[in-house]
Amino acid sequence: MSESSAAMKCSPTHAGLACRLRLRQRQRGPSASAGEIELENISSKVLEIEVQTSPLQYLNLVVTDAAGKILSDSFYGDLFSPLAEPYTLRLQPGEKFSAPVSLLGNVPEEKRQAGEYTVQPVYQYGGLRAVSEPLRVQLSR
Repeated sequence: MSESSAAMKCSPTHAGLACRLRLRQRQRGPSASAGEIELENISSKVLEIEVQTSPLQYLNLVVTDAAGKILSDSFYGDLFSPLAEPYTLRLQPGEKFSAPVSLLGNVPEEKRQAGEYTVQPVYQYGGLRAVSEPLRVQLSR
């Protein structure tokens, strides 16, 4: 894998929740498959998200190749196992939640070839829907 380049802007589709996707910085520099998702409560009220597996259970990463063909074959949030005890994630106004993500985590290994990929994150919970700008990554073998 090689480095990838992308600048992310936030483009929320719901007034209460913003979603941002970026490359995750590692000690040896960025990785083409290591990302970080950030959710921000941009409303004036507390945002409550019921969690049974992970706060990322409502996240989907739609991965396409350079030709625009969808390569992701499952919903990203389905990668997580159920927790022993569900809980409620509460985000105060202006508060952020961030977590690492595998940018190609829902793409089968046999579909991961060298080349450019676009990752489009969509976070949807109840009536909330937030979409980040697509992130381009370059994979080399």
